[in-house]
Amino acid sequence: MEYIIIDIETCPIKLEGYLELAETERKKLLNPIDSKVVAIGLRYNSKTVIIQDKNEKQMLEEFWKEMKEFIGKSLNKKIVGFNLKDFDLPFLVTRSFINNVKIFPFKIKEVIDLREKVSAFRYGFTRGKLKEFGEALGIELHEMDGSMVAEECIKGNIEKIKEYLKKDLEITEKMLKRIIETNIIEIERW
Repeated sequence: MEYIIIDIETCPIKLEGYLELAETERKKLLNPIDSKVVAIGLRYNSKTVIIQDKNEKQMLEEFWKEMKEFIGKSLNKKIVGFNLKDFDLPFLVTRSFINNVKIFPFKIKEVIDLREKVSAFRYGFTRGKLKEFGEALGIELHEMDGSMVAEECIKGNIEKIKEYLKKDLEITEKMLKRIIETNIIEIERW
């Protein structure tokens, strides 16, 4: 089985006044109508690809091209991520719709969401952010977290966002390896 790990970073489309907003108001902007993709990370075959561009449409086109190249017509390849089904994939698809970008079709049942697996598909609030699992795995963490991406966008610090995304891909890959080693990968919902 081959895996492609996906993670994205997003920030609000309108950054003016963002830092003055209360945390609850900031969280409301975390949706594909009010926010955009600012970086896409892929990891497969020991290769890390970070797609970053000021032009979101070009980023999305490059992402779907990478997906098509990786998956092709093979049935033995899986899309993997942390909170992938609830956040990253819906965000990428909706932003592709908004930007009129043709996607590469995939099947949700073929997607492996590590958050679902590690919680045995528990419904409702589940403690455990990617960073917390990274800590549990003994990985040296980045000082940044997802809530700081918009601030780095405001500062124009794309390198810091890129490094943060690389670290998230590393954590996700190590989490996938542990989930495979412990047979948690075999847990199915139905």
